[in-house]
Amino acid sequence: MQKFKVADIVFQMKLDFEETANWYKPYLYDGEEEPEFSLVADPKRMDYLVKNGLDITPAIAENVVLCTDFNRRLMKYYGSYIHSSALLFDGKAYLFSANSGVGKSTHTKKWLKRFGERAAIINDDKPSFRFIDGKCIIYGTPFAGGTDIQQNISAELGALVFIERSEDNLLEKLPVSRAIALLLEQSPKRANEQMGERQLEMYSMLLSKYPAYLLKCNMDDSAVDAALGILKD
Repeated sequence: MQKFKVADIVFQMKLDFEETANWYKPYLYDGEEEPEFSLVADPKRMDYLVKNGLDITPAIAENVVLCTDFNRRLMKYYGSYIHSSALLFDGKAYLFSANSGVGKSTHTKKWLKRFGERAAIINDDKPSFRFIDGKCIIYGTPFAGGTDIQQNISAELGALVFIERSEDNLLEKLPVSRAIALLLEQSPKRANEQMGERQLEMYSMLLSKYPAYLLKCNMDDSAVDAALGILKD
């Protein structure tokens, strides 16, 4: 097994496919820290995904299973993932979250086009987060969906933004109750009651310190103008 470091956690994994190994190369770890745990993708779960998924290769299935297992282990360290496109802008991470197909990746790419080197994508599908010393840190991970856009970088969260398609562009701040409900829609399924309780605890911590918004937007470049309101908090 090889050692990797994701979200500042050292662990070891057995990888069966070259394609998967290439995705994980930026996270290889050769330091002295001992691994916190080991991961091996369950062949039965992989076979199920290949047989029942759409265009799911064995390598993709291995990555999906490892993503699920890693993030379940990460809860012990007050972390998990949020289905989102994580944008690094002026040193802070901004999570743009939405159901697949709504346009979160399209929106964050407009920031890259507008701001150039001031902006970068940390992870375009499943960035991890952890609470460390009272701060919510967003991490690039090898779990990046079909785009495989990710970097092994991290930054403190700036704001959480949920995207909704609309003809007009409008940014509004969300109350905590609605933000938690939307977070649960874009988060991994709770495997048991204990995990569910930890998840709600983490989200309460997150929303007590960081603002959450609803961005109603079209896919025009002007949508970025409305979204810039997230920088004011």
